[in-house]
Amino acid sequence: MKRILAYVLFAAAPADGLALDPANPPKQADSVVKSLCGDCGVVTSVREIEKHDVPPAADSSKPSGLVATFPLGPSGGKPQVGSSTKLGADVVTVSKTYEVIVRRDDGRMQVFILDDAPDLARDDKVRIVDGKPVRRGQ
Repeated sequence: MKRILAYVLFAAAPADGLALDPANPPKQADSVVKSLCGDCGVVTSVREIEKHDVPPAADSSKPSGLVATFPLGPSGGKPQVGSSTKLGADVVTVSKTYEVIVRRDDGRMQVFILDDAPDLARDDKVRIVDGKPVRRGQ
C-alpha cells in the first residue's frame, strides 16, 4: 500500500524543473553557446622574458688544460692563450622567451611560454592549436 501511495504521489508531483520554457531557456544554454569554440580565448598580455645565464665559477684547484683563442675577422680582437678556467669565464649567454597569457572563453586563464616571438598583441582573439595560441582565422 505504501508503494502505491508513493507511485501516486510521484506521478502527481509537478514537473517544474523538467519542462523547457522557450521564453526562458536555462542558464546552461548561455554557457554552451559561449563554449562552441572550446579552444578559443583572448590574449591579455604578451611580454618578452630575457634570461642572463652566467657560467658557474670554475674550480681553479683542478687544472683544466691550456686553451688558445684566435678571433676571426677584422674586429675580432687579439689572440689569447691561458687556462680554460679563466678564458671564456666572463661570457654571459642571453636567452629570450615570450610569455603569452590567454583568457579562455570559459573564463580560465592560461599561460604559454614560447621560444619564438609570437605575432600576437593584447586583445587578439586566438585559438589554441597544438598547445600554442594562434590568431583566429589562420
